[in-house]
Amino acid sequence: MLRRLPSKNKPDDRKKRTIIGADLPETEIFRGDLLIQSLSGFPRSIGCMYYYDDTGSALFERLCKEDSYYLFRAEQEILAQYAKSVANITGPASIVELGSGNAQKTTLLINAYVENHGPTSYAAIDVNRSILEKAAENLLSMTPDLNFTGIIGVYQTGLEQAATITGPKLLVCLGASMGNMYDDELHDLLRSVRSLFAPGDYFLVGIDLDKNSDVLEAAYNNQSAILTNLCVLQHLNWRFDGNFNVFQFRHVAFHNKSLCRMEAHLEAMQAQSVKLKKLDFSFCLEEGEMIRTEIMRKVNVHTFNEIVMKHGLNPVHHWTDYERRYAICLYKIVDG
Repeated sequence: MLRRLPSKNKPDDRKKRTIIGADLPETEIFRGDLLIQSLSGFPRSIGCMYYYDDTGSALFERLCKEDSYYLFRAEQEILAQYAKSVANITGPASIVELGSGNAQKTTLLINAYVENHGPTSYAAIDVNRSILEKAAENLLSMTPDLNFTGIIGVYQTGLEQAATITGPKLLVCLGASMGNMYDDELHDLLRSVRSLFAPGDYFLVGIDLDKNSDVLEAAYNNQSAILTNLCVLQHLNWRFDGNFNVFQFRHVAFHNKSLCRMEAHLEAMQAQSVKLKKLDFSFCLEEGEMIRTEIMRKVNVHTFNEIVMKHGLNPVHHWTDYERRYAICLYKIVDG
């Protein structure tokens, strides 16, 4: 690929970008011991991080374009209409994003801060250096009044690095990512935010709202969702030298109303034995047995506010899309 040379008429973009943090070894991200533990439990489960190899990431981008998968479009609609409102409420602040990916979803927010407050700092936290470099290139080509810092790390280590940024901060977690967390993971994250960031800092969160089962199940049972789920097994096969036969599983996603969440599973269509050679681990599945691959919380704003407030973050405002399918909520860290 040809490298684009900096224009003689504008500053070199490389002067406005910094990548910090050592590359994480994949064994630290994809921990075999935790996988063995989750596949040995009941119900058996696989962490949702196994969705995101190159194939899974490409399929997720395709999923966001499915007519029935409203989440990405609803969030973009809200940001297009209200990003300036967020910037007005917080005033000038450095933006810190958890799980930034290519930062596509954050562009509207960054542009609002640049327009309202002038040159802005943006710190992106992700485990993937190449993703951070791509995000920097894309953002700086569109928004030259931006100072970009990429932080390589998981949520906890990334937050520790971001907390050292001086001045007011807006922490951002979009894409309903917090909805994929189990209770202990969610509370651990909120505790970290409260302990590492200062009173007066803000936290902006995207959440998917509970709604009719037909709408929810359509979003997670289209062709792209099915392929994305099945590719989790392919990921395990290449990473751990496994022998999952994808054609012996079927995708199952349903609305668990009692727990206010969608659940994605892979159901064994026949009894089988599975081995992951690199982990020296094997197990047997009965016909009809399911492996849970993901949860997706579907909440109302009041209930979510109650969870967040227990950790010293006060609700400031929330915005929804026109059809009230999705919400973006703004919280402020308080003393005490």
